Amino acid sequence: MTKGKVVLAAVVGLLMIAAAILYHALPSVSVDFSQELGDIKEINGINNGPKSNYSESENGQAQWALDATDLYRELGIPCVRTHDTEFPYGGEAFVDIHCIFPDWSQSADDPSAYHFAETDLYIQNILDSGAKVLFRLGESISPSENDIRYTYPPEDKQKWAEICWHIVSHYNHGWADGFYDAVAYWEIWNEPDVYRQWSGDIDEYYALYQTTARYLKGKDPELIVGGGALGDASEQAITAFLQGITDDGEDTPLDFFSWHCYSSKPDIFLEQATVVRDTLDRSGFTETQSFLDEWNYVADWEHLESTWEVLQSTDAAAFYAQSLICMQNAPIDQAMYYDGAFVSGVAEWEGLAEWCGLYDADGNKLPGYYAFAMFHALQEAGTQVEAETDVKGLYCCAAKGDRNGILLVNSGSEAKRFLLKLSGDQRDASITRVNRDHPDGVTEQKNWMLGVAAIRMEAGEVLYISLE
Repeated sequence: MTKGKVVLAAVVGLLMIAAAILYHALPSVSVDFSQELGDIKEINGINNGPKSNYSESENGQAQWALDATDLYRELGIPCVRTHDTEFPYGGEAFVDIHCIFPDWSQSADDPSAYHFAETDLYIQNILDSGAKVLFRLGESISPSENDIRYTYPPEDKQKWAEICWHIVSHYNHGWADGFYDAVAYWEIWNEPDVYRQWSGDIDEYYALYQTTARYLKGKDPELIVGGGALGDASEQAITAFLQGITDDGEDTPLDFFSWHCYSSKPDIFLEQATVVRDTLDRSGFTETQSFLDEWNYVADWEHLESTWEVLQSTDAAAFYAQSLICMQNAPIDQAMYYDGAFVSGVAEWEGLAEWCGLYDADGNKLPGYYAFAMFHALQEAGTQVEAETDVKGLYCCAAKGDRNGILLVNSGSEAKRFLLKLSGDQRDASITRVNRDHPDGVTEQKNWMLGVAAIRMEAGEVLYISLE
């Protein structure tokens, strides 16, 4: 053997020893694409949009200040919930019961008593984006406790239920020149445990839900009807709701139970979802689905300015990616982010226009958009696979499909270094990072030997690996 070959062999040997030391010294993330766990779920839904801030042109044509339809399509938004639509008061034209049926002295059976025009536009906008519709039957939040206009309990619960049925008939059965099968889910009211949302006693809500759900399902057993929409999804509150809607001993339809959660800690979504699922099951509602149909980042309800600053930053991207991973691993059937709409002139309403951390009022993408885009890439892959990590503060979710994918989030305050170990022949990788230096993301191509790679992630960084 020549001297050069001896030196080369020695160098290779040293590199192999170093690699072996590194392999055993670093913490690791292991992804096994042969171990399938189920589908990537439809937990990337959203409240409102894709078009918002409605007005009419001089010739009476509809116009919208923001059209995020292309963004909804890019993100594969699976479902849009209509609540606080064109806030405040539904723009006196959209979705809310008082907007659709403005004069209670008229008959609930009279098609001329209903005003559907603007809501029809809104529903069509959602359908055009490729999303399903969850229609909230009720009213938007009152701007303040001193300005309660429409969130009083209906005086005539039966008539309210009949009005709801005609709205259902318009959007799903063609009544009053309406649609067919336009709405997938029907939700009865929103946050009856919050005074600005329901100014009556909680027992009155239970009675309204009971009357309406039974009436709607009696008219069309195929409807998917649910509610609760509780701001407090504690075991006690859920149990009270379930007992309240069945207090006469009769069955009350509850195809899905909806609940809300705002927090600065993504793990809470997994914890709370477990409470919801366990409580439903213990109460005999084992077939009822769990819908987290409002969620977002909130650090402090008393100082929302700091929350809105986070929503514009890369911290939101990390929070959203981590939250979606937690929801994917939680007993949640669907989730809907709050909110996708922008409405002008609402600064006095607690900054409602600031709740979207995916894009701004002009449709420019924010860092949070890329977290949703990365989760959608997993969704397009289709099937979740086993991913295990012993790296503290590192969250991971992986999926297999035409292109395998891995979503990683460093939730810690320091950079992390680890080994990524992949099953099979996974070598060609496209790696996209979102971090403070690259809020719009930066992508690099890698070719890994033997399906093992040393990865470094900055604090608060979100990383997506697409594999061939």
